[in-house]
Amino acid sequence: MKNVLVYDLGGSSLRVAIVTESREVLDIVQLPMCIENSAAGVYDVDPEIWWAGFCEACSQLLRRGADFGAIAAIAGCGFTRTQIAMNAQGEAVHPAITFQDARAAAVLETYVAAPELAQHIAKLNPFHPVARLIWLQQTKPALWAQVEAFLEPKDFINFKLTGIYASDRISQNAAQLFFDALAADAPSALALGMDKSLLPPLLSPFDRVGTVAHHPDSPLLGLQGIPVLCGSNDTWSCVLGSGGLRHGAAYNISGTSDVFGVITDRPYHREGLMTVQWGADYWQLGGPSQGAASRLSWAVARFMPDLTIKDAIEKSHAKHGRTPIFIPFLEGERTPYWDPDLRGAFLGLDPDTSPQDFVWAVAEGINFLSRVILERAEEETAVPCTHICFSGGLSNNPILCQLKADILGRPVFVADVPESGLIGAASVAFSTSDDITGITTGLLAKGRWYHPDPETSAAYSERFSIFEAASAAITPISHRISMLSNA
Repeated sequence: MKNVLVYDLGGSSLRVAIVTESREVLDIVQLPMCIENSAAGVYDVDPEIWWAGFCEACSQLLRRGADFGAIAAIAGCGFTRTQIAMNAQGEAVHPAITFQDARAAAVLETYVAAPELAQHIAKLNPFHPVARLIWLQQTKPALWAQVEAFLEPKDFINFKLTGIYASDRISQNAAQLFFDALAADAPSALALGMDKSLLPPLLSPFDRVGTVAHHPDSPLLGLQGIPVLCGSNDTWSCVLGSGGLRHGAAYNISGTSDVFGVITDRPYHREGLMTVQWGADYWQLGGPSQGAASRLSWAVARFMPDLTIKDAIEKSHAKHGRTPIFIPFLEGERTPYWDPDLRGAFLGLDPDTSPQDFVWAVAEGINFLSRVILERAEEETAVPCTHICFSGGLSNNPILCQLKADILGRPVFVADVPESGLIGAASVAFSTSDDITGITTGLLAKGRWYHPDPETSAAYSERFSIFEAASAAITPISHRISMLSNA
C-alpha cells in the first residue's frame, strides 16, 4: 500500500509526516515557525523560511529511515488570510503579509473617501486579502509593478515543489467574490486598477497541481514526478480531518488562532460572519478570531510563569472563585467584529483575585467569543447545531474540552487522530470530493465525547450575557485607547 507525504504549515509550527491509507501516522517531524511583529499592526514573514523548513523536515524523515519510494502523492494545508506577492520569475517580491496584519487600515480610510470606490471598499476590513493588495499597490508601487500572482502559504510550498502557480477556491473565496462584484462596475474596476487576474488558477482541494519537479542536491530528489494535490487551508483540512465537515455540525479549531463555524447545505449570510463554500453542497458560516492557545500562553506567562499551560489549567480549574470576565481582544479582533482597534480587558477584579482566576478567566473568554459566533450563526440558519467537532492543540486537554461543552451548551467531539490537519490533507490524496461523508463518518466512529452539564451551562449562560454587555460597552473605550496608542 502506498503512503502520502503530508504537511501542515501553521503560524507557530510546520508539521511534515508520512501517513498511510488507514490514517496511521508512520513518522512526523515538527519544526518551530514564527511570525514577526515588527511594528504596530505589522505581521510578516519571509516565505522562503517555510520552504527551508519543509526541506529540513524531509531530510529528517529520510535520516530516520523513511522510504520516499513508497510515497504515492504529496498533499498539504496551511494557515490562510495570508498574502504572498509573486513575480513572473517565481520570487516573492515582499514578505508574506499574515492573518494578524492590520497595516491596511489607513489606506482603506483613504479609499472610502473616493466616490467611485466607496461602495466596494466599505465591504473590506484591514484583514481582508484585497485590503493587503491595495496596501501594497499604494505604498510599494515599484514592487506592485512586478506582481504576477498572489499565493497563500500552502500554495507557496506547492509552487516550490512543482513550479506551478495554483490555489484552491476555498482559500481564495473572499478575494474572488470581491473581484467578481468589482467586474460588474467598470468605473470602479478602472479606478482600483486591479482585478482577479492577480489570482492564480483556482482548483478543488482534491485536484492535482502538478508533479514534483527536479530538485538536484535536495532531499526531494527521490520524489521527482510524484503528484502534488492542491489541498486547502488548515481550517478546512482540520475540519475534514476531525469529522466536522457534516451538515448540522459545528467545528472549532483552537491552535495559535481560533476558528469557529457551523456547516450547512446552503449559503447563509450574517453580518460579521464569513460564508464560504467548502464543497458541492457544503457551506460554512463563521470565521477566525485572533487567538486561542496564544491567549492562554500569554496568560500563563504573566500570571503563572513557572507552569505549563496544562498544569496552569489544572490548578486554575481546581481553585477558582470570583473569576473576572476576560475580553480577549488583545490584538483587535476578527470574527465577528473585524475591528483592529478593539482592546482586551479584565472586569470584576477584587482584592482576592488570584493568578488562577486570571488564567481561568482567559480560558472562559476565548470560549465566550466562540459562543457569540455560534449564536449568530444559529440565529441565521434557525437550526441548532447537533454537536461541535473540536481540534487543534487545546483539544488535547480534557478540562478545556469540558469547559467548551459547558459554555457552548453543545456536545463536543474530539476525534481519535494524532493531527487533524494532517489527516485531512491525507484524505485529499486518498479520496475524492464525493467521499466527504464517508471520511467524516469513519472519523466520528472513534473519539471522545464531552457533554454539557446542565447546571454548569446555566451558570455560564449568565456569565456569557455579562461578556456580551461588556464587549459592547468597552468598544468605544477601546477605540479611544487605540487612538492614543497610535498618536
